[in-house]
Amino acid sequence: MTDDLVRIWYVSAQRLCNFRCSYCVSINDYAKSNTKDWLEQEDQVRFKKIVNWIAERPFRVGVRLATLGEPFTSSVFLSQAAWLTTRPNVAFVELLTNGSLLKQRLDRLDREGDVSKLSLWVTHHHTEISVSRFIENAKFAQEKYGCFVVVNGLLFPDNDESILELKTAAEDNGLRFNLDLGYDPWTPHGANTQLGAMVPILRRKDDGITRAVRLGANPEILDLSLRAMRDLNNQSCRAGHKYFYIGIRGDVYRCSRYQVLDKNRIGNVLDDGFEFNPNGQRWSPCEAGFGCVNKEDFLNLRQPEYDVAPPAPSLGWVQTAMVPA
Repeated sequence: MTDDLVRIWYVSAQRLCNFRCSYCVSINDYAKSNTKDWLEQEDQVRFKKIVNWIAERPFRVGVRLATLGEPFTSSVFLSQAAWLTTRPNVAFVELLTNGSLLKQRLDRLDREGDVSKLSLWVTHHHTEISVSRFIENAKFAQEKYGCFVVVNGLLFPDNDESILELKTAAEDNGLRFNLDLGYDPWTPHGANTQLGAMVPILRRKDDGITRAVRLGANPEILDLSLRAMRDLNNQSCRAGHKYFYIGIRGDVYRCSRYQVLDKNRIGNVLDDGFEFNPNGQRWSPCEAGFGCVNKEDFLNLRQPEYDVAPPAPSLGWVQTAMVPA
């Protein structure tokens, strides 16, 4: 199946969050805040310029518009997200949210934007919100506004019961369910880092992978994610062809791992006249070595294809089981 969409993952500098999760991966220079929406006025200016650049692309785009905090706490962020959904070249805008404010704030996106283009990756944080309230909000977004909704869980060693409750509730309410492995944000990923240090569920004496699959993780994607963390040598990837990453200051890389390594920077969208020219080859060798931990990135690795069904309006949801390339 031909997919002419260029997928973009843009992480903005919006930081305000209404949760206080101990395992939050927004840390250090990319830390969230429980008091400030944007650290500097320039962050807002830069954000608006980058969103405008995305809207002016001469090709169709699907955007995962991410933040360091919770997007639904920010009126500036929501206003720009709504405007982006109205642009003719934009197929979808995907927001990553904790789901707590959907009932209060989705109406604004409906008034100011095209809510039919809105996708929501709604992650449950078991220490901050009950499953029942969380599912009620996610179902509200799907049924009242027709949003493409994915309920996402994060598996840690101590939350099996919560994940099982979440999975059951999602299925009972007709919601898509995804399960990812929770990371320890304070463990640096070096060449000698054990996966069990990065991924707490793998520290258990029993088989953490088996438990993850039993609780709803996609086994093929799980295998792909573990291989991407361990070894990228001789791996082909389509990042830079129909997918690229924009950092908070507008720097463009083929993926976020290249940005961490500051490898082969393509340019900056804030530079006058900058144009993203997709890699002419669909597949090219990955030179990152190891440490590909973000699903937005590693789903571009070859192995496998996703051409069985139309691609989803999401940078994290796989529409069907994977098949050999």
